[in-house]
Amino acid sequence: MRAQNQTIRLIGVALASLIIGVAIGFYVPKPAPSKPTISLSSTSVTAGAQYTVKFTGFPANTEIYGWVVNENPPRTFEVGVTDNEGGLEVTVNAPQTAGTWLLCTSDKNRASWATAVLTVT
Repeated sequence: MRAQNQTIRLIGVALASLIIGVAIGFYVPKPAPSKPTISLSSTSVTAGAQYTVKFTGFPANTEIYGWVVNENPPRTFEVGVTDNEGGLEVTVNAPQTAGTWLLCTSDKNRASWATAVLTVT
């Protein structure tokens, strides 16, 4: 009889713990999804110079595409694939034409977007 009471008590404690855990999990604020960003090693470079671009906040293991928006129609190209944390780093050459360039990027499904501005002198 004593063993049966202990078993019932153990089951009751386990069920109460489960209910409390589910309630806490439901009400604890969830972190907001990270917003994709582009960071440039320099926002101003000379024509043709190399600079580094870091992409963060994208979904993990996702193909990232760049957009050339100053052409009609806009042109896309694959930049690379993000790592397990949604990041990617590439080194590229600046355009040969001086001016202000809008850098746009998205995932393949165009669900996640990021932009930056590069000044070429």
